[in-house]
Amino acid sequence: MKTLCSKISNYIKTLIKRNQIHRTAILKDGTSITRPFSYSLISMIITLSIFMFFWNLIVSAFFKRFGVGTFFSNFSNFFTIIKRMVLEVNWSYFNNVLGPMADTIRIAVIGTIVGSLIAIPFSILASQNIMGKSKVPTIIKFFLSIIRTFPILVYALILSYIFGYGPFVGVLATIIFTFGIITKMMYEIIETTDMGAFIAIEATGATKLQAFSAAVVPQIMGRFYSIVLYNFEINLRASAILGFVNAGGIGRIMNDQMALQRYGDVALMVLALLFVVIIVQNISQYLRKRLS
Repeated sequence: MKTLCSKISNYIKTLIKRNQIHRTAILKDGTSITRPFSYSLISMIITLSIFMFFWNLIVSAFFKRFGVGTFFSNFSNFFTIIKRMVLEVNWSYFNNVLGPMADTIRIAVIGTIVGSLIAIPFSILASQNIMGKSKVPTIIKFFLSIIRTFPILVYALILSYIFGYGPFVGVLATIIFTFGIITKMMYEIIETTDMGAFIAIEATGATKLQAFSAAVVPQIMGRFYSIVLYNFEINLRASAILGFVNAGGIGRIMNDQMALQRYGDVALMVLALLFVVIIVQNISQYLRKRLS
């Protein structure tokens, strides 16, 4: 075994030496220059290996379980549903959509605002350049990693067992999701800001909070508002499907109508949601341009 390991080690060393000789060029004055080692090929091999692993794990396993023929024979059902949604749009169902759509917007608005406000102090505490050698940023970053592990639907499902069903659960799930995303993005922005003014103000005897307000806040506020607006767009789309776990919003009645195969009603809900998302997206883009 030792002999085999030794042979493998010597072979690897030989390959490394050959590669170094290949990358070395000798100039006219006798100076030798070695080009930096390129990791492009290794990166491509690793990426391809990971892709093939997951392809075999998910896609190949799917076709082995259901069969290629079954997949393509059932694929036409997708177009059948789309056709029914287009041809059977039930405009008379519009009044039933208004209430749940309003709940969806309220869930996104309240969840985004509250989650963003909670994220502000935690993003400061998670910034290593603000807290210095304190261990608090490490603890908060670990806590945020745990929070971001679970998607918003999982939070809604867990909270529904505690608080029951309804829009309140959707709001709580949106707050947690917003808090995790904005806190991470903000502390990364804070850690890359110019700290010269912060250090100078702190040296005059000001507290960290005073120095942060005077030196760092003007640098990050525009990006903070932009992130909040973008997160609101995400929350609006996410809150539309929270109803699938009975967390309120338009997703609740959408799930019911899909179960009853009333695709005309579903089509109207999709159009209403698309209309609201387009309006919010355009307003958000306009505000982000003004802030940048």
